[in-house]
Amino acid sequence: LGSVTDRLGRRPVIGIRAWLSLVPIVALTLHVFLGTTLWVFLVASPAFRAFDVSGVLLAIIADIITEPSARAAAVGIFATWCITVVVLTLPFAGVLPMWASVVVSLVATLLKLVFFHSAFQETRSPALGHSAATPRTFAPGAAMSLLVRDSVILRVALVLVLSSLSCTGVNTVLSPYLTGYLGLTRGAGVGLLLASLGSGALGLAAGVGPLVRGIGEVGALQVCLSASIAFPLLLAGCSCPEQVGIVATLLGAPLFMFLPIVSGIKSNLVREEEQGLVQGALACISNFATAASDVIFGVLYRHVTVNGTDPDRTSVFPLFFVCSGLAAASWLLACSLPRKLPRPSGCLTSVGADVLQPLLHAGA
Repeated sequence: LGSVTDRLGRRPVIGIRAWLSLVPIVALTLHVFLGTTLWVFLVASPAFRAFDVSGVLLAIIADIITEPSARAAAVGIFATWCITVVVLTLPFAGVLPMWASVVVSLVATLLKLVFFHSAFQETRSPALGHSAATPRTFAPGAAMSLLVRDSVILRVALVLVLSSLSCTGVNTVLSPYLTGYLGLTRGAGVGLLLASLGSGALGLAAGVGPLVRGIGEVGALQVCLSASIAFPLLLAGCSCPEQVGIVATLLGAPLFMFLPIVSGIKSNLVREEEQGLVQGALACISNFATAASDVIFGVLYRHVTVNGTDPDRTSVFPLFFVCSGLAAASWLLACSLPRKLPRPSGCLTSVGADVLQPLLHAGA
């Protein structure tokens, strides 16, 4: 999808995604109010999620923010807004009756379509041409050619893969570990989630810009990966949910800040006409690593805990150590990156930058 949007524009793909989002919610609405089969929703929902446009969204931000030093902060502001929406809507989702939640979701989806057709603009400038290095096809080989074209881009991709393996491994192990061994209740779990999200939102909104300006993109990346190394080790040392909450609150900010920082780095390593390709390629690689890690660590957790019957929580510690080791390998790769990353030549200003850049710079 990333390479497609480099040629056709970002708006068509976002529009397809917006219209596809109507299918699962309409299927669920028909089931709730008319009693139709739920299978349509169960099939349509994962199919819709498979149409992943996260790379396209990151490319849109790169189109709007043309100043390299501001891109990480811009992604941080965008992620902060997403977290804020989740935090504000979760309590309502828990108290509203099912029919009301479905109606709210349907109305929100319809409003999204209205906004798309009335206000959403194309961000990729038609003035952008295609360099000789830009692929002429949508084949997966085009993305691979881009990644291996430069050793810095390849190392950033490997950093992303290893960190995705580590992060997903921790998330896969942590939920059953907290419930089964530390006795985490549902109420305490909500509090833990809100504390982590709050810390992450604070770091995204107020920490990314100053950190990048202070020690550079690569230095900021190394700080975030250092937190990724420490997080699973500290989790192993926690003996109660309260201690986990303290760790999640203290390290939530640098853990959440990793995404906008690495996104800013990969945006700044390629030309404007290659933004969709690089964002889509690395999002795809990250998703594959996440899916593989989820399966692998799920199987390993069942093995080391004997399907959850082992009463000794130390049986899970090796998995935390493996996650920390993956993060350490990612940190070592990040340390091999040049302090001042090379900038591509031929970068052009994109449509909408003059309108939205001041707002995002103010937040940075």
